[in-house]
Amino acid sequence: MTPAQDKNEALFRKYIDPKKIMITDPCMGMRAGLAKMLTDMGARPGNIKLCRDYDTADQLMPAFKPEIVLCEYDLGPRCGLDLLQAHRAANPESKKSLFILITSNSSQSAVAQAAEEDIDNYILKPYTIDSLRTSIVRSALMKDYPTPYQSSIDEGKTALESGDYDTAIATFEKAMKLDPKPTLACFYHGQANLIKELLDFAQSDYNKGLAYNRIHYKCLTGLFDLLMKRSMHEGAYDVVKRIARYFPANPQRLTTVLRLAVMTNSFEDIERYYQIFTGIETRNEELIKYICAALVVCGKFYLRKESKSRALVLFDKASMYAGEKPAILREIVITLIAANMQKEASGFLKRFASCTHESPEFLAVRYVLQESSMPEVESIAEGEKLLSMGIHDAEIYKILIKRCLQSGDPEKAQNLVRAAIANCPNYEKDFESAMKPDAGQG
Repeated sequence: MTPAQDKNEALFRKYIDPKKIMITDPCMGMRAGLAKMLTDMGARPGNIKLCRDYDTADQLMPAFKPEIVLCEYDLGPRCGLDLLQAHRAANPESKKSLFILITSNSSQSAVAQAAEEDIDNYILKPYTIDSLRTSIVRSALMKDYPTPYQSSIDEGKTALESGDYDTAIATFEKAMKLDPKPTLACFYHGQANLIKELLDFAQSDYNKGLAYNRIHYKCLTGLFDLLMKRSMHEGAYDVVKRIARYFPANPQRLTTVLRLAVMTNSFEDIERYYQIFTGIETRNEELIKYICAALVVCGKFYLRKESKSRALVLFDKASMYAGEKPAILREIVITLIAANMQKEASGFLKRFASCTHESPEFLAVRYVLQESSMPEVESIAEGEKLLSMGIHDAEIYKILIKRCLQSGDPEKAQNLVRAAIANCPNYEKDFESAMKPDAGQG
């Protein structure tokens, strides 16, 4: 080793000696091997924490406050990028720490690059002690000695945060001339224009940034938020699909994708999102509600296309997560009854969890399913009993209006229509149609 190399190694040992380091990797051998490399390079063994998964690291980070994080990209159902976001959110000082992503292939490396300023560096496996040292040194130097391009961006961000938007825009324009692919500068230029409500300019900025890097995370999310603000749902859906394709799924993002898939009538995409959903371990209630609702909407789409078997598969998937969500099962049963699929509807009625058997949804759909076999007087009495219990379901009103007209009591039917509109205003046209001369026949 040359004198210069000896000096560099001594400097590195001095740098890394006091640092608190976290290593997150599902493979025990990789964790141990990486820890040994770091101790050989001068890190203190007592300053190194080893984590086998996302949850362990997430719980440890707020108290430990690591200054160097080395994280495997693939953490099973979660991802190193998710851990980065949690790290930044939990510790305001984390911007000063180094976050280095360890990737296994070039596609993961591309995603790491697309995260840009959030990731300090990435290492492609297999790595050596020299490549690891080089990566940490380069990352540390970039923190302490940023390039003119990064310095301009930081200067522009300071102006942006202080509300000096014109100075921020001018600074980001300066930064654009300092790098051959100034994607990040384009993003922040777009953010400044967005704050000034110059939406066309902001949209152009994001698209310009994506021309340099088509999966740049910040530009994609900026463009998505802008398109949603402008109610350009089809364009927003195209963008969020790209985000979902390249970046790891999380409950919040998948919920947004599902909502837009329904809004843009992209029903054939929903089954693919269901597969993504099944791979997410941490599913919040909002995501479960959205996936169930989306599957039901998709099932209705296939029923309209006369693809009953495919619709039933989708309803079955929704019902797997809807046992204690009676509103979802109600929608399935009502839809099947409307499609003259009473046998199948009866099957889904049995899927209501026992704890929901006193719910308004269960009592309503049980009545709707059974009333056709009741005598007219009994049907009206049972329906009125449910209304008296405060169960103002639109389907109950429809049946009672029809039954009253059949029994020759249009005045009672008209009173029911008024009550139905007051309690279920979204179905006003249905109730009024029920009063037409031929509505009570058959």
